[in-house]
Amino acid sequence: MRRPRRAGWIPVNMWLQWLLAMTVKSRGKPELGIGDVAKTSFVVLPTDIDLLGHMNNGRYPSYMDLARVDMTNRTGMSAVLSKAGIYAVVGQSSMVYRRSLDLWQRFDIETAVLGADERAIYLQQRFVVDGELHARGVVQGRFIEKGVGTAKTARVIEVLEAAGIVVDLPELDQRVADWAKLNALPPARASHASDWAGRIPR
Repeated sequence: MRRPRRAGWIPVNMWLQWLLAMTVKSRGKPELGIGDVAKTSFVVLPTDIDLLGHMNNGRYPSYMDLARVDMTNRTGMSAVLSKAGIYAVVGQSSMVYRRSLDLWQRFDIETAVLGADERAIYLQQRFVVDGELHARGVVQGRFIEKGVGTAKTARVIEVLEAAGIVVDLPELDQRVADWAKLNALPPARASHASDWAGRIPR
């Protein structure tokens, strides 16, 4: 008996959306400054929903990824950083869910920079339907430079400003800084065992 193909829809759908985000989704939209709020529109697809008919909570971060691509394309950051061999990765993220998103529902993700520290830039991303907030995420974006390793914020700003992009970052809210500090893990090259203080996973 042939295995159902439904399980394969999710990665194919997201790969297609990534391709559109990287190539055509931002075309014709207004250019943005780094301090502006980007609005990126989507619709809840059958591949996004769970058994309750709502968008699965695990899909929200994927759509946030796509919205950040749109934002960085429209600010010019994508092209400049790619040329310099610098790419962004997510260091931390958190989500708050307020209202569900239903099948075929149209929604916008509003993306704005919250500020930066020495090693990362922080963004807030809001899921909005007809002006009403449905969910909100905060993301810590860190940067890697090919052949070098971690690129500090000063290096990223230097590259952007050399290309004529104005970098005017808001002052980082102390609550965001505290959140990042609370959830921080040791560097990837350091040893950090999973220790449950006597509790044994089984």
